[in-house]
Amino acid sequence: MAKSILVQQTIAGEPVNVGEVSVYPVARSYRINFPAARGGIVWNRPLAVIVEDSSGSRQIIPVQDRTRQLQIAILAAGFVSTLLTWLIFRRSK
Repeated sequence: MAKSILVQQTIAGEPVNVGEVSVYPVARSYRINFPAARGGIVWNRPLAVIVEDSSGSRQIIPVQDRTRQLQIAILAAGFVSTLLTWLIFRRSK
């Protein structure tokens, strides 16, 4: 059976108990498997935290991935500065 090249998985971690409350971390994992070689690339990102109290009620709290937001902001700033530099040098000729 052929393995998938791209695999996406959402996983809840082991609970952390604090008093009568259990907290479960939830993460999404992306894997790229290279068919011709052993190994691949794995990218994990936080998704949410599930909080469950002693009565059984659950609350899902989304987690904002600040690292990804900063990476996108840096990429956008690099693109804009490259575009502005290109426009400035193009006009000066």
